[in-house]
Amino acid sequence: MHHLIQKVTLLFLTCPVMATGQNVKGNYTTLPLQDLSSFETSSPNWSVQGNVSIHPTGLVKTKTEGGKGILVGTPGNPIVTKLKASDLRLFVEFMVSPGAEGNVVLPGGQKVRISDSSLDQHPGAKTSGYIGQFPTQNAAKSPGLWQTMELAYDAAVPAVANSARLNSLSLNGVTVLETVYLTNSKSAADGQPLALEVNKGTIAFRNLGYQLLASRKPLTLNNLAYKVYSDKWDAKEYSKLDHEGKSAVLTQEVTKGLREFHLVYEGDMDVTEAGEYIFTSIYSGPVLSLDIDGKNVLLTGESTSQETHTGSANLSQGNHKFKIHYSRFPWRQPALGLRVEKSGIRPYDLHVLSSLPEPEPKPYISVTPEIRPEMVRSFILLDGEKYKRTHCISVGSPDGWNYTMDLNRSALLQAWRGQFANVTEMWYERGEPQLLFPAGLTVPVSGKSSFATLENTSSAWPDSSNINFLGYKLDEKGFPGFRYSIASATVSDQLVSNDKGVFRTFKVEGKPSTPIYSLLASGKHITDLKNGLYQIDDRYYIQVDKKYKAIVRASGENQEILLPVTDNTTYMMFW
Repeated sequence: MHHLIQKVTLLFLTCPVMATGQNVKGNYTTLPLQDLSSFETSSPNWSVQGNVSIHPTGLVKTKTEGGKGILVGTPGNPIVTKLKASDLRLFVEFMVSPGAEGNVVLPGGQKVRISDSSLDQHPGAKTSGYIGQFPTQNAAKSPGLWQTMELAYDAAVPAVANSARLNSLSLNGVTVLETVYLTNSKSAADGQPLALEVNKGTIAFRNLGYQLLASRKPLTLNNLAYKVYSDKWDAKEYSKLDHEGKSAVLTQEVTKGLREFHLVYEGDMDVTEAGEYIFTSIYSGPVLSLDIDGKNVLLTGESTSQETHTGSANLSQGNHKFKIHYSRFPWRQPALGLRVEKSGIRPYDLHVLSSLPEPEPKPYISVTPEIRPEMVRSFILLDGEKYKRTHCISVGSPDGWNYTMDLNRSALLQAWRGQFANVTEMWYERGEPQLLFPAGLTVPVSGKSSFATLENTSSAWPDSSNINFLGYKLDEKGFPGFRYSIASATVSDQLVSNDKGVFRTFKVEGKPSTPIYSLLASGKHITDLKNGLYQIDDRYYIQVDKKYKAIVRASGENQEILLPVTDNTTYMMFW
């Protein structure tokens, strides 16, 4: 069956969804793409379009529609921005055709690789994210899906002549490089343009945002007054005033060595430039809150000084009143830090260095499949969910395709490609959270039960199916097959992988009393690319054998793909 599906994928003969330009998210200035006027010169190999469609196999010609918002390039001359920069942050979305190769050229002339490298087993010089150093992992998506790249770059490094520094590079939300020193022979003071180039295939760009980073400080804290309360660290309210005073700087050191305390700062926040400010807290303790003009900007719970939390506020020029509340864990070293940034401004600290001592080293503990699949039982906390899912198993394969199942619901909770699992919060010290985190490129899936009984194809998909988990069996390669009882029958659910993607097979034993269906995917836009291929938003593809009749239907504001589950039903996922 796996070989059959691989053959079917070669028969894709229709165009995928047309992708349109959108707005940049985050604290970035957008490079206008109404036409080519944002660039120094135009060239026939570059154009601005309103839509673009790229098929993942390359058997269908790339199609575009007129409009604005998307820059489309083919091999030829690079395109150079009128914008000149030195130190900056850069964000861009891009889409590649099969086999495409190109670069984002930074102000110092260094090139960040963009390529169709989604199936590379090991990162190298041809992998997206390469810039003189191999990325730590391959976080590229398949052709035809929009991808993101975000980086922070300094065109000059103090005390290091003719050098630049890539501070961080993230591809599709995965950090693949940090603190890479680069050769730079160009003048950083005057600023240099950015450039985009395509050496092979087609690459589309949209939502190109930038921040030019200056070192001025338009927000300062003044007239700081503090109160230190000796209430227990976990007290919901505090009233036992130990001492109070005034401080010239923001620091936790005014607590004078108390093991348990609640520290409250109040004062003036003087703003010389109006705009949106982003505040980042770095602390060790059970709680930190920041209020500005009586409105809460940050309110976070348990944290270590190796974590950060952010909140934002739109502030007018002038004086604003602020209040900070911080509490210490008595068994950990106190640490209190607050950082601020604004578009065009390099982030800077509002606290003194001694208020945020060097944290105790915290190891990164991972699980890496080498010869056979690895399985880890853990709790899982999904984004947007309040409670942990407690009966979960994560499976990682040597091919780099990984997933988590909620065994109680037979729900595929998450799927990812690349490195397997970060288990630090499970195995370090007490491991109290017992949480596993994906270590690679994760794609959001529905998180609902994967199969259920329905009266008809119009019936709503249940939040949790009436199923019972019966355990699992390992095949000869070590992949588990999960077994469930449902509708007087037994269903086996097995996910295996190879270098192409994840193959999922349902097998039914017995005669179901009610028809069983599988929920393959849900999303805002599900596009039928014919021959059994479906694109789910810009997240992933699903390939269904043509002999099965998949059902695409509306579900509120979303869409779903259903598939009747018979004796032996298989489909493939890839991204």
